[in-house]
Amino acid sequence: MTTSYKLEAVKNLKAEKEAERIKEAEELKAAQDAEEKKHQANLNRIANKMARIEAGLPVEEEVVEKPAPKKVAAKKKAPAKKKAPAKKKPAAKKKGRPKKSK
Repeated sequence: MTTSYKLEAVKNLKAEKEAERIKEAEELKAAQDAEEKKHQANLNRIANKMARIEAGLPVEEEVVEKPAPKKVAAKKKAPAKKKAPAKKKPAAKKKGRPKKSK
């Protein structure tokens, strides 16, 4: 058997999910409207350009200046120093049983 608090938690969760779905649908519709508006503006621009071409007028491109991204000064790396040759280690002592002395 389920208890009342579990049933209430499930009901609240379903309500939250429904609210999320509504919010996502609104955001999607807003994004689609913005995209459609942008597309229509582009089509109008092309239609105006084609009309100027047909009329024999010179076609000048509208230059839309975008703000130039700030350039980050590249850090210069210091030239790599050559490593000194490694010093040879003295011969290691042999392991094992020492020799008998006479």
